Amino acid sequence: MSNTRKWLPYFLFIIGVTAFFIYYLFPSDKIKTYITVHFNKTYPGINIALDHVKPTFPPGLRLYNVNFYHTHDPLFRMEQIKISPGLLSLFGSKINFSFKGSAYTGILEGKGEFTKSTPEVMIDGTLSGIRIKEISAIKDFIGRNISGVLDGNFTYRNKKESGNNLKAQLIISNGQLELVTPLLQLESLAFKKITAELAMKNMNLNIKKCIINGDQMDGSISGSVTLKNPPGQSYLKLSGTIKPHPLFLEKLGNDLQANLLPKKIFGKNGVHIRIYGTLDTPRLFLN
Repeated sequence: MSNTRKWLPYFLFIIGVTAFFIYYLFPSDKIKTYITVHFNKTYPGINIALDHVKPTFPPGLRLYNVNFYHTHDPLFRMEQIKISPGLLSLFGSKINFSFKGSAYTGILEGKGEFTKSTPEVMIDGTLSGIRIKEISAIKDFIGRNISGVLDGNFTYRNKKESGNNLKAQLIISNGQLELVTPLLQLESLAFKKITAELAMKNMNLNIKKCIINGDQMDGSISGSVTLKNPPGQSYLKLSGTIKPHPLFLEKLGNDLQANLLPKKIFGKNGVHIRIYGTLDTPRLFLN
């Protein structure tokens, strides 16, 4: 016992000195270069840039001011993200890791796995409290303003035989969507909640369902979007229903005739809609 007490201070001193030098002599620039070069080489078309890297405990890395780009266009920015590998997996053919970071006043976290020999990646993550108005890529893609708080979960798979696959279940709360053309005299749609289930494979986005609970009307929509470059040329093939609230219809009053939409067109289940064309010039049809 006396020997243990004698050597314990020296042991703690050695650990403290080692941790000090690991942290302050950490090769941040070299690790930063390795991450950016390896990522950009593995995923052509998607680029990453970051400010600096620091070690963390338990063992891992913390990346600061991380920006993702599609060629030169901003996609997503994170103030910081901590990545922790599964230590035992470092000796195998597949490396497991967990991550947690902050972005747009919200949190992005989850776990993943990638294969050393091939650029195959699997990621399962969750989003909470993301302020989507601050994500310029969303506005640039849809060509109109949208605000609200984003929550949800997603899975991403990048495999050689099946390509890129993304699935997501998302909820946007308490926001507003700018409309490309006025609908029932509305230039924007305020909503309490939008719930969406999406799947994307390579350049094809499948909207399995999207349910809107708005202040003036409710609605649902589904269909597909064929993604193009530039995004404004992406082709829409969507259908669904809209159901204006009774108080909103009463407020419109006689203006319904000016819109060629008599009240009787709105049945119990709403009116059917179809949307075709591109994101820049969509065409809306009412049945």
